[in-house]
Amino acid sequence: MKSKVLYVERKAGEFVSLEKAFRQIAQALPDRFETEFQQAPFGTRVHDTVRNLLLFRRKPAEIYHITGHINYLALLFPVKNTVLSIMDLRDLDRPGVRAYFLRKLYIDLPVRRLKYITAISEQIRQELIATTGCDPEKIRALDLPILGHLERPETHTFNSQEPILLQVGTMANKNIENLAVALRGMVCRLRIIGRLSHNQRVTLEANKVNFESLQGLTDEEIRLEYGTADIITFCSTYEGFGLPIIEGQAMGKPVVTSKRKPMTDTSGGAACLVDPTDPSSIREGLEKVVKDSEYRAQLRADGFKNVERFRPAKVAEQYAALYDEILSGSLNE
Repeated sequence: MKSKVLYVERKAGEFVSLEKAFRQIAQALPDRFETEFQQAPFGTRVHDTVRNLLLFRRKPAEIYHITGHINYLALLFPVKNTVLSIMDLRDLDRPGVRAYFLRKLYIDLPVRRLKYITAISEQIRQELIATTGCDPEKIRALDLPILGHLERPETHTFNSQEPILLQVGTMANKNIENLAVALRGMVCRLRIIGRLSHNQRVTLEANKVNFESLQGLTDEEIRLEYGTADIITFCSTYEGFGLPIIEGQAMGKPVVTSKRKPMTDTSGGAACLVDPTDPSSIREGLEKVVKDSEYRAQLRADGFKNVERFRPAKVAEQYAALYDEILSGSLNE
């Protein structure tokens, strides 16, 4: 008899890469599991949090897996067979009553209550331990998989005269402003997936960057963006994991990313590492990739090797082992 895993997701919205990752995991699980997905009825605003807590009704399953960003729903689920995956701790260290409330609801109370917590990188695991003071054995770092539509690299001739740079994401931590300063005077085209803020757009224009902002892309359109790009830029100041790093590597692209954890771990030594706070460092990294064809070839080869550890089947094995542990514990209680 198969054991059912119910994945609990935030309400569908603009940001769905995380949900796609867990659907990849679900598809790659061994046959002894069956899976289903249930979304929270309301969004991610503060009053939606209250409504979700009051009105969410879980479907029956042997294992419940809350897949991030709605961590507080862990308060409604049974301790013995619920997994909570935590993506990051961004914006939870701000002063004020609202931040205190969010930290308690999103991190402290769920982590204190549940037995099974996963973090999407060792960096986030260490942050959780330091922030909550919980037992380190309670939290394990499990990877995210490369998405299936980004596993088909195409033949592409690198354009060293006017390279196309692809930037995925526009949230504040994506560091668009410093990237804009780094690109001043550089002959290139910057394609950005995501909605730009007013300040980001002003900074890009002030530095005379040739850019285009793209929104509402399908999976196939995103794959085409990766396919036609010459370089992936991902110079974030903070990340939980950094999916665009391995997405770029899977598509055979040189990646320029931050010399910070978890980006250094995710890239596996197969990316050009720069200081995200220093536009001149970002510029130097980009120029090295553009000018040094042997370096680019090495990044490409090493990138292909690195993404092997993020194939869905390998990542699903990690989660299947956790689910087996939970089932075994439930039977023995």
